Amino acid sequence: MADRGMKKWLPFASLVEQGEYLSKMMYEKYKIEKPIVLDDTSEIINKALNEYDFINPLSLKIYFDGYIYKIVDKITFIDKNKKLVYFTNFYIPISNILSIDDDIFTSLN
Repeated sequence: MADRGMKKWLPFASLVEQGEYLSKMMYEKYKIEKPIVLDDTSEIINKALNEYDFINPLSLKIYFDGYIYKIVDKITFIDKNKKLVYFTNFYIPISNILSIDDDIFTSLN
């Protein structure tokens, strides 16, 4: 009787392509627009990036592909000409940083 729920929905995932399409459709459905970063928050982000020591990891909220992610990672390089922030395994534009949740930098304002 416990397997009835799985058997009931099994025909909807009968094709591999159909499962991939359904998961992509759900991914696209829940995307959001990029939030507006306020001036005081952008000043905190700017100050934090200028004073970053490249040793300690930061806790950041970033916007990527329609979703907001919270990451804790160490910045390896900041390219001010291209306006990119390089982390250990990826990079993002500086404009995609929504906030820095580190206690040191949030108390600066």
